[in-house]
Parts: sequence; structure tokens; C-alpha cells
Amino acid sequence: MSYGEITQPEQNLFDECQKIAQRLLADTVVEEIDVIREVPDDKDFSLLAKSIRESIDKNEPEAALDRLHTYVMKFIRQLCENHNIEIKKDESLNAIFGKYVKFIVAQDKIESKMTERILKYSIHVIEAFNDIRNNKSFAHDNPILNYSESVLIFNNVTNSIKFIESVEKTLEQENKRKETESADWEDLPF
Repeated sequence: MSYGEITQPEQNLFDECQKIAQRLLADTVVEEIDVIREVPDDKDFSLLAKSIRESIDKNEPEAALDRLHTYVMKFIRQLCENHNIEIKKDESLNAIFGKYVKFIVAQDKIESKMTERILKYSIHVIEAFNDIRNNKSFAHDNPILNYSESVLIFNNVTNSIKFIESVEKTLEQENKRKETESADWEDLPF
């Protein structure tokens, strides 16, 4: 190989970087769409996330409102299960979200009254999301919600998920720290 020739691995890396740069430069209708992600060990959840992201990539948020609702339902149910928050199978999304908000407030994971109020207000927003899902999405034979309001709903929901993920990361770090502190150092073989 002479100086200046590009190897196939270098070309592949260059092409991949170009794709990433194009995605970063592209305007996206949903600012925090990256929080809608696939879960490797849950095929249904992964298919759901993939389908939602495809609709957003096609700039069709109104076509994915029903799936966004289902995604958020699965997401919040999983969080409740992870924290042993008791929920019933037939509880609405706003009910289980309310239980999760109550949990993180009780765990002192919210510093400001304003954030607490935003989260509690979000319970009402999610209650309205139930109506959108049932009456303004493809979940049933409905006329679907307009584009602009669909974008607003997507951005609100994905911003909430992003915040919740930051709270979850804090909880996870605290749990790891507590496990390390409670380790029985007397059992070490040296």
C-alpha cells in the first residue's frame, strides 16, 4: 500500500462518520427522539421503539401516537416493577405514572418544588394522552390528530422520558454506592 491509499476499514469508518454527521445536521421534528430506544432482551418493546422512530424519521408523528402511548405505558410499568411499586394490570397510564412520581418524590430525588409541580402536572397531561390515544390516533377507527399537536405531544413525552432517565441513573448510582458500602470486607481472601 502506498502513502495516500485508503483501506477498506478506513473507508467504512469514513462512510459511517458521514452518516452520523448528516443525521446530526438534519433537523428533527422530535428533539429527544433518542430516548425511544430498543431493548435487546424484549422483542415487543424493540419493535415498538423501531416503529415509532421510523414514523418520526418519515416526519409522520401523528401516525405513531398510539404506539408512543404503548411505549410509555411499557416504560413506566417497567420502572414501577423495578422499584417494587404495586400496580394493577388494568390501571391507566396516568395512574401508574402518578405512582412513579410519588415514589421519586418520596425518595427525595426532586430538588425543587417547580420540578415536583411539573411532574404532578404531567400526570394530568398523560391523562389527556389516554384520550388522544383512544380518540385521535390509529389505535381505533378515528380521525387522527393534526401534525403540529402531534409534534407537541411527542416533544413533551420524550422530554419527560429523558428527565426520568436522569432520575433513574441517579437512583442506580446510589444503589451501587450502597452495595459497595455494605459489602462485607471481612470475607475477602487476602
